[in-house]
Formats: sequence, structure tokens, C-alpha cells
Amino acid sequence: VDAAARGRATVTATLWREGAALERVVATERVPVGAGTERVVVWCGLLLQAPHRAVLEMGAPQTGVYCSYYLYGSPGHFYAIKACRFVVEVDGKPVSDLDGFVAAVASIGDGDAVRLKTSDLQGQVVASTLKTDYRFWPSHEFAFVENDWTVRPLS
Repeated sequence: VDAAARGRATVTATLWREGAALERVVATERVPVGAGTERVVVWCGLLLQAPHRAVLEMGAPQTGVYCSYYLYGSPGHFYAIKACRFVVEVDGKPVSDLDGFVAAVASIGDGDAVRLKTSDLQGQVVASTLKTDYRFWPSHEFAFVENDWTVRPLS
């Protein structure tokens, strides 16, 4: 299948329905290599990233950053920001990707209240308020660069 579809925008697929063969033209899509996670931001105990392949296959929203996990005892956990959700707004500012999220939280100080709007895979939206705690839960960025993970603090 890979060789037949490589470099082509569409392929013709044969589908069997009720004992009959149907020919359909189907658009191809590039599949990311590996797990798909190349960058993770840890903010207030939330592990945030671009959605990985399995999440995309479940029908991820077209915007926001994916919360893949939260650390126990963190502000994210205390204020019930759930994993498997997408942060789509920070203090009313739309967030489309990880860079947008980092920019949106850059000016938020330690102890500030932050309003987050999140969405699940079915599109249900929940608004939550979280109080930051950078003393015990500092922000970091992990990135996979040249076959190795690097870490840097986010100010």
C-alpha cells in the first residue's frame, strides 16, 4: 500500500459492500514517523504537546494544545484540568499551537489566576480557573533535537 500511494495525492481503493466491489478515489495523507511527539511543555504540572498520531486518528480538534498528562499535586491536578483535553484559550486568547500557548502564558506571574478553556475529543468545552505556582511547579520545555531530548526552563 505504501509504495502504491507514495507521492500521490489520491489513490483508487476497492471497497467491498454487501458482496459488491466498489471503486472509490481516496485522498492520501502523510503519516508522521515514530510516536509523533517532538516537543513537550510542562506548565503548572500539565504536560502539553501537539496531538500525537493516536489522538489525531481519534478526531482531534483542529486547534489547541493537547494535555497528555498532569502531575499529581500540581496546580493542574488541584484545579481539575484533565488529561486528554485540548487547551483552546488562555485568559480569553485563542491558542492554536504550542508556540501560541507559550506566548499566552509568558506574561502570567506566579500566583496569578488564569482562565483556561479546554475541549475534549467530542468537542465539549469546559472553562476552568487555575492559580499558578511557579515556585514548586516551574515551566520547562522538552524538545527532541538530533536524536536526543533537551530541556530548557521557560521564564
